[in-house]
Amino acid sequence: MEILLISLLSLLLAFNIGANNAASSMATVYGSKMLSKLGTMSLVFIFVFLGASFGGEKVVETVGKGILQIDFIKIENSLIYLILIIPILCILVANRSKIPIATTHIVVCTIFGIGLSLNSINVDKAQEIIIWWVVTPIAIWLLNYLIGKYLYFEIIDKLINMNGRRTQKINQSLKFLLITSACFLALFAGANNAANAAAPIVGLDLISAKDAALISGFFMALGALIFGGGIMEKIATKITSLSIVRAISVNFTAGTFLAFASFYGIPISMAEIITSGIIGFSCSSTGFKETFKKKSVAQIVAFWIFTPIVCVVISFLVTNALVKG
Repeated sequence: MEILLISLLSLLLAFNIGANNAASSMATVYGSKMLSKLGTMSLVFIFVFLGASFGGEKVVETVGKGILQIDFIKIENSLIYLILIIPILCILVANRSKIPIATTHIVVCTIFGIGLSLNSINVDKAQEIIIWWVVTPIAIWLLNYLIGKYLYFEIIDKLINMNGRRTQKINQSLKFLLITSACFLALFAGANNAANAAAPIVGLDLISAKDAALISGFFMALGALIFGGGIMEKIATKITSLSIVRAISVNFTAGTFLAFASFYGIPISMAEIITSGIIGFSCSSTGFKETFKKKSVAQIVAFWIFTPIVCVVISFLVTNALVKG
């Protein structure tokens, strides 16, 4: 019965992660008014599922078996519930507020808290993950800020100065690149983020990492399709106005980092890096002060900073109470 409950909670977590996180992968397409909300979310469903199915195994293995130095099967089931319930509650709050949060950070930081309490955390792997977490959003922000500041208007000027026939062809090519780049991003979002929900059932050896990624990916994709529209709309329309060129830049830079992270088996937050890229363009066009005065940006940054810390503290204290109390 407990195994069934743990499995159901994992699927519920995957569904909520899809609604909050995976939907962000198509925010640039929707923000550029290329496709309807339904069309955009349908693409999310397809490519998130494909990414999790064919590329999610390494990250699932890391989160399920690489962070703790003891097997999940050797710790109390109450701690397994902790890994699932804390992220579910945090994501439900974020979904209700229509705020994209770093679901990867929530899941992994909950495991960090348990590992610290049990003195069984894999320090080398934890340090590697945290370095990726710090570097990737800064790098994505900086890349898109520089592109927006020094290249974007040169590209726009060249496009404006083209004759009509060439401009039409370029516009068609840009639209194709935008949708392609968003599908590329969604593909690796599925590959990287499937681990967040699959970790407990893989750690308990209930299922292989490959099969867990497949099942988790399906429920993530389903969550994105059904409930992801509100999060996607907030990212796409309430941070900065996205042109096609800006959207392509954000998608390809974020997707590339996700691809590298997935290859090395490192869980990183897709929502964080895609939003960082959009904020980078906002800073380049409206300035730092105007960008961070926006309520939506302040809410997002606050969730990013405080939620992982809260998850570590709560899981550490609860683990101490359950195991050592």
